[in-house]
Amino acid sequence: MKWNEKVKDLMKKKGINQKELALLSGITESSISRYLAGDKSPRMDIIVNVAKALEVSTDYFLEDEQKCESAYTAIATAIARKGNELSPEEKNKLILLLLGEGGSQ
Repeated sequence: MKWNEKVKDLMKKKGINQKELALLSGITESSISRYLAGDKSPRMDIIVNVAKALEVSTDYFLEDEQKCESAYTAIATAIARKGNELSPEEKNKLILLLLGEGGSQ
């Protein structure tokens, strides 16, 4: 089942319409509409906001092969936004550590 289908299914089960999901997630109603129609693919931060609004884990929305890649992307994005003080090498080490690949160096 695709991401937008899972969201629609959860909305139906919870009795939430697009306007309510927009309010709960902090995403505009027009963007919610495009995501649900499949016209636009959500970024990880959008998936996080929708998951919180629908009270599910972000993993619920991701296919198995996407989970590692999406985790990496989310961590890399967070570091890019907040990590101006880190060197590129330090950022990569931090990413690997957060993904459980850092070892004890």
